[in-house]
Amino acid sequence: MDDHRIKGDVFIGVLKLVASKWGRVGLESIGTGPEEYALEQWYPYSDFCDLLMKVRKQLAQGNPMIIYQIGFNMVKIDRRWQEIFGAMNPGDVFTTTKRQESQYRVGTYSAEPVGPKHIRVTLLCNECRHEWCEFYRGRLQGVLELTGRTGVVHLQPPKEKDGARIFDIKWG
Repeated sequence: MDDHRIKGDVFIGVLKLVASKWGRVGLESIGTGPEEYALEQWYPYSDFCDLLMKVRKQLAQGNPMIIYQIGFNMVKIDRRWQEIFGAMNPGDVFTTTKRQESQYRVGTYSAEPVGPKHIRVTLLCNECRHEWCEFYRGRLQGVLELTGRTGVVHLQPPKEKDGARIFDIKWG
């Protein structure tokens, strides 16, 4: 089994967003639907990235922002996250990376404060695909907004030496 895995509820969330934006025709176009996944089942990371690519290429006419927007919207509309992050300090939220392991296991995440309103999240992943990074960047942006702060999540270019992906999160 692939070491990198995504839980079924994440697949289902993406497919529900596809259905809400493009309808049944959209689901048929990408050849899958939410009913094909079980909430608590783990699925290969590569299948998830392939799904994101199908959405971008077949439904969004190649729009590179669609993957980011899906990640963002999945966090913003999920009541679980609204209740958890609503009153939290972003610095506390982003330096606690264990929470995400309940939904995906993709590489190793670490976070460190860079300044009073600046956190750097590092992802070490030997097979880190750009689709995943854009989806994750959208999720981080959604979490930031759920804390009631405005700011931005920047994805830095990959590090040549170790393939690390760095997400700089800054807020006002």
